[in-house]
Amino acid sequence: MGFMSASSLWRKSLIKFCFLFFLCIFSVPVDALAFPFFSRQVGRDCTYCHTLFPKLNETGRTFRGNGYRFEGEGEWKEVKDWTILPAAVEVEVEGIYNRFKSSGVRSESSDMKIEEVNLISGGAIGKTGKVSALASIIFSQTDTGADTRIGRAFVQVNDLDGSAGKGLINLRAGQWDIGLPFLNPVGVVITNSYLAETAMNMLTLEQRAIEVNGSFIADEGSMWPTHRYSAGIARSNVNSDDKLRDYYATYSATINEDYSIGAIYRGGREKIGARDTSYNKYGVAGEAEAGPFIITAAYFKSDRSGANNQSDYLIEALYKALPKLSFAARYELLKEKDKKGAKSQSFMARYNILSDVFAQLELRGLSDDDHITGTNEDERKARLLLVAVF
Repeated sequence: MGFMSASSLWRKSLIKFCFLFFLCIFSVPVDALAFPFFSRQVGRDCTYCHTLFPKLNETGRTFRGNGYRFEGEGEWKEVKDWTILPAAVEVEVEGIYNRFKSSGVRSESSDMKIEEVNLISGGAIGKTGKVSALASIIFSQTDTGADTRIGRAFVQVNDLDGSAGKGLINLRAGQWDIGLPFLNPVGVVITNSYLAETAMNMLTLEQRAIEVNGSFIADEGSMWPTHRYSAGIARSNVNSDDKLRDYYATYSATINEDYSIGAIYRGGREKIGARDTSYNKYGVAGEAEAGPFIITAAYFKSDRSGANNQSDYLIEALYKALPKLSFAARYELLKEKDKKGAKSQSFMARYNILSDVFAQLELRGLSDDDHITGTNEDERKARLLLVAVF
């Protein structure tokens, strides 16, 4: 009886979420958005760098990797010459419904909150763009007030070798996401986190690090791929005070702007309960764009000393049905030795109300009988987001 009641309430709540979402859909027209100060900086439409915000296309990955510069610009501005502060604000309002089972007990919850207000600024500094910086401060609503944290914040010294704007060798220090250029925690359309991020710690968000990175950009019209690399030391979550125990390296190649492959390695130590354990983590991924479809697939493996090894299988599809309407789906399977796998399925539908405002509906299901990802055996979540960037 309790289960039937929970299922009925889940269906009713889902119907309400869908109604609100499609009410938003049949509002006002228009395109895709990005952080406006970057769009103003390059004098191009947001779709020049974004497939669908915040997912970058190959042009956007070049712009980001080269310190928010294009080599062809040739000259940038001194801070004193800026006429407009390169800053933006992102506001996310969220309505959420959760039904989950923990330790055999089912429960439900629903809420509405300001998910976050993100203040962000950044760009290249100096006429040669020798230094780039980015900083964001994130405010999120809690039950007792608000939480404030530093999001991405780093300084990058560009062009340690090669011509200005080419970005062959750069040095970066601060806090950002670690992943691959086409697969990382901040460049994803579905806002539900990857299991490879939350449970496996393979992809990481807002991690403190220092790294050397760079790119070898193929000439226009060339059949040669574009290569990107990074290698660095990051701050680990360990019990001891010796925090710089994580090291990593990434490599990716993109061919004809539509096909990307990449590999990532991470080694070091991490906290599991009251002790620290050493690990070696490996991953390979690929992405292909064909017309309105983008398909991404990845495999990650974690070998941990004194703990069960883990493997993660991921596939994600993005479909731009119309200029204003897009869909995405994700399936992820996290396996651990001697345990049943944790399965996560997500679905997203988005409609751009204005060029810098969109409504997004997300549905997520998680099955995890052996608690690989946490304490819940299963979870069903519906989220309705209204996001504005200006």
